[in-house]
Amino acid sequence: MMAKYKSTMRDIAKECGVSVATVSYVLNHSQEEKISHDTRLKVMETATRLHYTPNKKTKFALERQSNLIGIIINLKESNTSGKKMIFYDLAAELSDQMSHIGFETILIATKELKNDVNVITKHRLDALFIIDADTKTIARFTKDYYVPILFLDCEINNSLFCRIYPDYEDIISNAKRMLNTEYPFLIMEDVYNQPLRQQVIEWFRPPDIFIHTETSNLEQFLHSHQNGKGIVIGDILGMQVERHFPKDDLVVISSLGNTNLLPPDMKRINVRNKTKASVASKVLSDMLSLDYEAVNDNCILLKMEDC
Repeated sequence: MMAKYKSTMRDIAKECGVSVATVSYVLNHSQEEKISHDTRLKVMETATRLHYTPNKKTKFALERQSNLIGIIINLKESNTSGKKMIFYDLAAELSDQMSHIGFETILIATKELKNDVNVITKHRLDALFIIDADTKTIARFTKDYYVPILFLDCEINNSLFCRIYPDYEDIISNAKRMLNTEYPFLIMEDVYNQPLRQQVIEWFRPPDIFIHTETSNLEQFLHSHQNGKGIVIGDILGMQVERHFPKDDLVVISSLGNTNLLPPDMKRINVRNKTKASVASKVLSDMLSLDYEAVNDNCILLKMEDC
């Protein structure tokens, strides 16, 4: 005889078209958040209809108000110092933004995100930022979540979660116009999140794509493309590449903004970590007060900024 399926908060959220965090607040009889009377009734009715019963783990997870936000940076053994610098800079910007609205942050840099699935309950986090992660690990990590989770530089094809990352289609299109070529080469850091990587590389021919790791040969790739024009994602990579090419033949997509890492006359498209953190913190603040309405499939695409 098959075991009877036990309904979860995720089931209720899908039925009602709201976030799991909203469901958890309603079922926990929280009156502090801005949840309409109609939404509360809908959640309660759906929970009754689906015969939902909370378990001990759920009740523990609903104990909020730690004023602590987690930031997870997902790293790989092969990641370079350039990628780490950009991600740690993003984490620092997130921490700074959250402090302005009264939250402390805890940073978790991990190479095994799947082993940290209990981080929310362990630290009684009110919410969580995850920076770069593979889809299989994300699925396991978010199996039973009861607080808002925002994914930065991740695409997970799940509208229950808010994702924030650069609008690479628009950015690469503008970079190609700046270079006056349809076929530039691409140099980028290695990333876990395959859907987002695919969004980037689909605009380039396979022989013209270079993924930078600790063991890859950048010098060899640059030599084979010495007469071409290229797009470089990342400030540290841009610094390594710019001395090999005329300044008009490169566009660097910068996360760190106007620093001294790149020549002032370098062609550059800014999508600053500071801006990314500001947008993410505003979204999270709205989520925690239940004053957030998802749009565009709950995906926020960051546009290029003025230099």
